[in-house]
Amino acid sequence: MHEWKRVRLGEVADEVTVGHVGPMVDEYHLSGVPFLRSQNVLPHRIDLSDIKFIDRDFHSKLKKSALRPGDVVTVRTGKPGTTAVVPDSLAEANCSDLVITRPGPALDAQWLSYYVNVAASDYVSAHLVGAVQQHFNVGAAKNMVLHLPPLNEQQAIAEVLGALDYKIAANTELATTADGLAGLVFDHAVDGAPYKAMSSTLMPVLGGTPARARSEYWGGDRLWASAKDITGAPFGVVIATQECITAEAVSQTKAKPLPKGSVILTARGTVGAVARLGSPSSLNQSCYGFVPDVLPAGVLYFSILRATDRAKAFAHGSVFDTITTRTFDHLEVVDMPASELRRVEGRVGPLLAKVEQSVRENESLAAMRDALLPLLMSGKIRVRDAEQMVGMWSE
Repeated sequence: MHEWKRVRLGEVADEVTVGHVGPMVDEYHLSGVPFLRSQNVLPHRIDLSDIKFIDRDFHSKLKKSALRPGDVVTVRTGKPGTTAVVPDSLAEANCSDLVITRPGPALDAQWLSYYVNVAASDYVSAHLVGAVQQHFNVGAAKNMVLHLPPLNEQQAIAEVLGALDYKIAANTELATTADGLAGLVFDHAVDGAPYKAMSSTLMPVLGGTPARARSEYWGGDRLWASAKDITGAPFGVVIATQECITAEAVSQTKAKPLPKGSVILTARGTVGAVARLGSPSSLNQSCYGFVPDVLPAGVLYFSILRATDRAKAFAHGSVFDTITTRTFDHLEVVDMPASELRRVEGRVGPLLAKVEQSVRENESLAAMRDALLPLLMSGKIRVRDAEQMVGMWSE
């Protein structure tokens, strides 16, 4: 720790600047030079799922905001402070409304990304400017104080945390593949099969909210899913909820838990989102639940997911204002003999189990990373101790 120094970012960066600021709608193309925006920057990684492109002429005009691998980009507006490193795969790119940091020889890019995302979060929040839409500016970034270890220790810290992120990325790729394959298997298996109204075969369960005034109902260990949990469920799997209730709330109110494998459909707010329960959970009244019975769990999930997708398509891209029990007279699910449904489940179920396993493991990995990160950044634990803790995940 005696070798750690307190320095300002501007003192150890070759450059700290800002991406292009100005109108962009007319500059986007179907292909060309990748153009990063705030939504492409997530904590610790770049998300290219909704990447935009600009032509080479415009790229050449924006030399100040041109990116190269190893640059550290930080969101200015929206979720200020969110930071990631430009990967080697983006050999050429540009950006708008991002703080761009080019680390100097004494600063490791990955370490800086982890530091800004966690250790500097309070600093970022305290240095936002703007009356209507707050943003984090270049001047504040340059003045950010780093508790900087020697370069070799920065690299070691980043390697430990990176091992966890690498495993998370691998699990995410596995889940993406398994989820997509499960959907294809289901669609092929039911192709040409007859359909019937959901109301003729499924019994929807409406959730409930324990009284907020009863403190003894809240903060327990029983899951309680709201529409936010459904819309935010990774790969449509609910394994944790933002709020939990107590056993007393379960026994004394309408918030009865549905079993693992049940499917939840949001009926108000963001209407038509679908997820399945990875653990028993109660749900609030903005959701309908469906328990596997005539339709096995995997078939039930894809049947409801496809039914809502078809309904949205028929609505010409708009969403439902709300879903009531009458809606289920118009949503259709597959109508197949029990033996055929079991056969489909036998093919779809194992793939969905792989998805759930990956989601669960990622939850644990992310929790470990987020717990280790501030400890490593502050020097409260050393790299060799952290390596022992994460060794089983990085094998």
